[in-house]
Amino acid sequence: MDRTNANDFRANLKEWLEAARKEPVKITRKSGEAFVLINADEFEKMQVELASLRGVARGLSDVVHGRVRVATPESTGAALDRAKERVLGKRSKKAVG
Repeated sequence: MDRTNANDFRANLKEWLEAARKEPVKITRKSGEAFVLINADEFEKMQVELASLRGVARGLSDVVHGRVRVATPESTGAALDRAKERVLGKRSKKAVG
């Protein structure tokens, strides 16, 4: 990760933006407060990955706390039927309204 201070960042904004295309840039103020400049595409990928990891963590928590059941063909089919009813029910309400 490249590093700079706020004054240098302001003075050389174009160069730092180019640098951030390749890797994050840490910008530190005199007070010690720091910020990270990162490519928007990379940030969006990180957000998606973070959401995925949160889902995995919730799932693992469910396992640890006994909130899961073994899936059977019957239970899977029933869950799919309930999901279809919810989706189709929402569509028919939108069509009427």
